[in-house]
Amino acid sequence: MNPLLYFLFFLSGAAGLMYESVWARYLGLFVGHEAHAQVLVLVIFLGGMSLGALLVTRRADRVRNPLRAYASIEVVVGVLALAFHPLFVTVTDWAYSHGFPALSNGAGSAFLKWGLAGLLILPQSILLGATFPLMSSAILRRCPEKPGRVLGWLYFVNSLGAALGVLVAGFLLVGLFGLPGVLYAAGTLNVVAGTGAFLLSYRFGPNPAGLAANSRIPEPAGTPPASLDRALLAAAFFTAVASFCYEIDWIRMLSLVLGSATHAFELMLSAFILGLALGAFWIRARADRLRDPLAALATIQMAMGVLAVATLPLYVASFSWMAWLHRALTASDPGYVLFTVARYAFCLAVMLPATFCAGMTLPLITRLLLARRRSEAAIGQVYAINTLGSILGAIVAALLLLPLLGLKGLLVFAGLVDIGVGALILAAAGGRRLRRFAFPLAAAGAVLIPLAVAVDRRLLVSGVYRGESLKTVGEQHLDYYADGRTATVAVTRGRDGFLALSTNGKVDASLSEGAQRRCDPKNPLRQIENDEITQLLTGVLPLGFLAGAEDAAVIGIGSGVSTHALLASPAVKAVTTIEIEPRMVDGARRFAAANRRAFHDSRSRIVIGDARTVLAGSGRRYGVIVSEPSNPWVSGVASLFTEEFYRRVAAQLTPDGIFAQWLQTYELDDGSVLRVLAALDAAFADWQVHQAGTNDILIVATPSGRLRRPNWEQVSTLPLLQADLCGVVPLGAAELEATFLADRGLLRGAAQRAGRPNSDFHPRLDLEAERRRFGGANADALLQLGDRWFNYARQLMNRPAEPTPARAMTFAGIRRSVERLTQTWQSAPATDSAPTPALARVQYEWRRWQSGLLDRQPPSDWRSWVAEFLSRARFRHAGTAGWIDEGFFQDATEFARRHQAPNIVQDLIRFRHATQGWRSAEALEYAERLGGYRVDLSEWIPIQDLLDGAVVSAVMMNRRETAKAWQERYGALAPRDSADVIAQILASLVDPAAAPPANPRK
Repeated sequence: MNPLLYFLFFLSGAAGLMYESVWARYLGLFVGHEAHAQVLVLVIFLGGMSLGALLVTRRADRVRNPLRAYASIEVVVGVLALAFHPLFVTVTDWAYSHGFPALSNGAGSAFLKWGLAGLLILPQSILLGATFPLMSSAILRRCPEKPGRVLGWLYFVNSLGAALGVLVAGFLLVGLFGLPGVLYAAGTLNVVAGTGAFLLSYRFGPNPAGLAANSRIPEPAGTPPASLDRALLAAAFFTAVASFCYEIDWIRMLSLVLGSATHAFELMLSAFILGLALGAFWIRARADRLRDPLAALATIQMAMGVLAVATLPLYVASFSWMAWLHRALTASDPGYVLFTVARYAFCLAVMLPATFCAGMTLPLITRLLLARRRSEAAIGQVYAINTLGSILGAIVAALLLLPLLGLKGLLVFAGLVDIGVGALILAAAGGRRLRRFAFPLAAAGAVLIPLAVAVDRRLLVSGVYRGESLKTVGEQHLDYYADGRTATVAVTRGRDGFLALSTNGKVDASLSEGAQRRCDPKNPLRQIENDEITQLLTGVLPLGFLAGAEDAAVIGIGSGVSTHALLASPAVKAVTTIEIEPRMVDGARRFAAANRRAFHDSRSRIVIGDARTVLAGSGRRYGVIVSEPSNPWVSGVASLFTEEFYRRVAAQLTPDGIFAQWLQTYELDDGSVLRVLAALDAAFADWQVHQAGTNDILIVATPSGRLRRPNWEQVSTLPLLQADLCGVVPLGAAELEATFLADRGLLRGAAQRAGRPNSDFHPRLDLEAERRRFGGANADALLQLGDRWFNYARQLMNRPAEPTPARAMTFAGIRRSVERLTQTWQSAPATDSAPTPALARVQYEWRRWQSGLLDRQPPSDWRSWVAEFLSRARFRHAGTAGWIDEGFFQDATEFARRHQAPNIVQDLIRFRHATQGWRSAEALEYAERLGGYRVDLSEWIPIQDLLDGAVVSAVMMNRRETAKAWQERYGALAPRDSADVIAQILASLVDPAAAPPANPRK
């Protein structure tokens, strides 16, 4: 047979998996990412394919030219792919703007949602389901003598195309062209396959109707043909049930080793399908020569069940392999490539033994039925029934058995199903084929192996894929563990009492031992640290912007502390907390010491569901919406950081409502953060960024007008909040004000320069986040706006800041609070003992500086003296903006004059004095003078400091050409990453015309 037909079917397989993966993304945006929603999307897809195969089955022997029919279907599928994206956007926009609001949450809304989802992909799915039976008929009519070989080749090339297609789409096409581009690529493959098949159909001419098999397989004596047929069809059905249980179980198991990122899922899916392809390839040359194909099929089924369970030791060992891999690879782009290849190898090691067997079953079953029936209808019937089994397997595994049996139990169940299928085939064959001991031995192996392999649940939730060490696993106590429908949720307690809530090994919330104790006035006051800062501030900061009594919604329950904090305000009438995973709610109950109101306040309501669908169907507008999901690299989460999602959220807010978006800066780069800001800017009229943790930010936005000036005094004195903070360093208005980093006016230009905003259909954040996590990226530049050497961010925003004494901090790690603390303790009386060694060092250096100013001899090295001067100037003015300690500069100036310092030293003092006081003309004058010295300026002042001071001063004077000249002159001597937030801010100020046009708001 012409090998071109197999190549065309390879292309069809690649396109089919592209559709499956991309349609799942599209419909996930519409119907949500809940477990039942994901399963129903799969049911629509597989159900359509099963229906398509059944429709072909009814007319299989009467189709005169199946190759031409196949070609027509491929072309139609390709054309429909080109129309899918605009149709999806139109349909979903109508549903959100008119359909859901009219129906509200309930049966009507659900019916509309799933009806539209079905209409979007069901027609194409039906057509795709018809392709395999038609292509099989087309080839078998010309090569009837070896049906097993033909079927093996077809399953192999189609599955191989699918395995490669999911990788090419996920790792290449989505990043280059977005989701619409993947559809266009898949549609093109369909059109190419259809056109090629159409041309070949003319070359071959019409096929004779019907199929004459080359031989019949001998039937067991005394076994009615119908009985064996039913057994084979049952085998096709139940082996699909087991295989889908394996697939779901392995994806969930391996996500604990490889991580829950989208790329990790693509690797797992590809490895699973590649195993099927290799099994089909191996059996293709043997299917027609087997002496006893029934016995072979039964053996393969039993071996599959035993091998699937026997991979448990490999799975347990993979945690150690992953830990070693992190130690062995460098955090670089080449390292990430090796990391990806190694993860694919891990997937194959676990999946290949069983999937190899699974790939042999359908060619054998179809071959057997073809020989018995002499009808092409057997091809479509086996394909359709196998697909129906996949549907049942998906439903039962994801929604029932996984939460009920757990990961290990589901694997054993699926293995026993396959062993039972093998026993069924042997029983149906009857007589001599019944191997009396085969089933008991196989079943015993499937049960005894798991009993012999201990799986430590603490190991499962160790987060090894993030480079976490396995050395402390044994020190953890597991307070809670559950395999939920969408994630494995655990609460662990360390030896120090530290409580951590994790999903698939990723810690999403934590609580220190001190936060769990009852307040005792006798204990020393403590600081709020780590995740507690984020959990609290995410709920507290939005309260400062409230205009009056409001309804609120929180996306993601986490520890429940953010909901608890919102409810500290009597202005909040009700809080709806939306959580996609029910087990997370159970885990959050272990944080009762810090989240009581989330579960016991009458104003609190917890809803299980996807945030998009719950908000859209609520039929109400909120005064506050807080989005605190997991990290964006977790599959599905990045869709909560997109332009389209923000538009939906803005439509759910009251005109003066508040939206608060949490985002981590760790494991992300500045470009990723800026693209999130650009996406948010497209939907909101005003916004500002606050530091909400050591490495976290909170973006506070409003859909219309300007943000109100926050009333931090009122928030900090809320009685319920004060009661929550009993035993903590007292919280004041200044502490909350210190969280402010930047506003829209400062960051908007930089965000627009960062490239295409993160969107549903061009999910750059989803694609980049895992690579950034592996590389240890840190978007620290945005946080540095709180502690730059002179706070030019506040100068550009015209937000001066006077010294606000702080002898202790409520929140550890808030940059400006640290600066305030440093400024206070630096000049504290000598009798006051600093609370930390770092502050004691600052005190010591300040006193040494002051005593040095009294020296009668000039310094031996003026360069060292200038370095000390710049350091003291920074600490003396830490946490302030536009404020000058004139005495400090007078003393430095007098010392330099008295000892006849070089002119460059005196000009440096004047430059630093002018920049600190926001005297732009004077600062620029002295910057120019410094630039005129024929010396290596880097020996006297960091070039970055000189450049920033000059550029900002020129911008403030509206002398952008001067600023541009400074950048051209000194930029190469003080390079910044082009995606650096500060670099983008300065570039947008120097050349605002170079920024892309603003995104229009709806």
